[in-house]
Amino acid sequence: MKKILVIEDNSLLRDNIVEILEFEGYEVNSAENGQVGIDAALADVPDLIISDINMPLVDGYGVLAALRKEETTKTVPFIFLTVKNSMQDLRSGMNLGANDYLTKPFDMTELLNAVSKRLEMRAEINAKENEKYDRLKNSVGLPIATIIDDPLKNIERMSDLITEEIDTLSPPEIAEISRLIGSSASKLRKEISKILIFYRIEALKNNASELKELKALKTTETAERIKSICQSVANDFGRNSDLYLHINDSEVQIPQEFLDFSVKELVENAFKFSARSFPVKVMGQAVDDRYEITIQDKGIGFKNKSLESIEPYSKDNSGYSKGDGLGLGLYDVKNLVQLFEGEISLESEVGLGSTFVLSYKTA
Repeated sequence: MKKILVIEDNSLLRDNIVEILEFEGYEVNSAENGQVGIDAALADVPDLIISDINMPLVDGYGVLAALRKEETTKTVPFIFLTVKNSMQDLRSGMNLGANDYLTKPFDMTELLNAVSKRLEMRAEINAKENEKYDRLKNSVGLPIATIIDDPLKNIERMSDLITEEIDTLSPPEIAEISRLIGSSASKLRKEISKILIFYRIEALKNNASELKELKALKTTETAERIKSICQSVANDFGRNSDLYLHINDSEVQIPQEFLDFSVKELVENAFKFSARSFPVKVMGQAVDDRYEITIQDKGIGFKNKSLESIEPYSKDNSGYSKGDGLGLGLYDVKNLVQLFEGEISLESEVGLGSTFVLSYKTA
């Protein structure tokens, strides 16, 4: 049963709308003003909201603006009730994301048609989103056999070698095999980390209370954290001299673990897909009420510059192969930025390199 929230300060009109909708089989909640409506929508997320514009405490525009900021209600369809259908009303509502208007007085048929139309459109959007999520789950799941199985096989083979040949192996040979085991384990850990982040992001999209708590967290000593991550990655690639840093400090409104993951992922890709002696530049600075992190390389670049096209293990994103595991990490970074109300941009030319810019709210 679809849930509809009716927000209307005129009690007679509110009761009439509720009665009509309940007669048609909808589950209906109602609110007598904008503030009560906001609280009701957040407490029990509806499938559709019908709201008057001119109301005490908080008007319809204020209700819409408040609910569009919340993860759980930002996509709920919104029908405005208005006395006149002026261009200013339309412009104001549409700019905030209103889906439809009903001009008072309206009859029962107009009301039910508008409700039915918006609920059908929402169902279509949800179906497409579910299809996209299923496709993403498959695109993540299918390569796991290779991405995880290859380093596991290497670990097993080398462990068996030590076990079976321990009497004949020299200490330097044992040390080399141990190093290779460690390298395979590190690669495995990185891929599992990306997969876990992917599923955690999807879980957070459907857990408003946990997401709200995480959004309250911030990263401090940001400059030192970014420098430490970049230097560690450069050292792993044996390219310390290729790293150029210019980082100013600021507190950033995103949990530390997610900022660390995003910076490390982009810096690792910058080194991984650029040649030795070519610079990798990382810059961080506060710009107004935002903190911008820029990661620039002179690597192979992207064929498709659209961030919307970045999906897990998608070869079309660049010249990288699926075996490189590229795609899931970038997809995670993109979604983490969006989840915590940040921004991400990409400039790239094939053969010339790429520049990513992450932008977060300062704390």
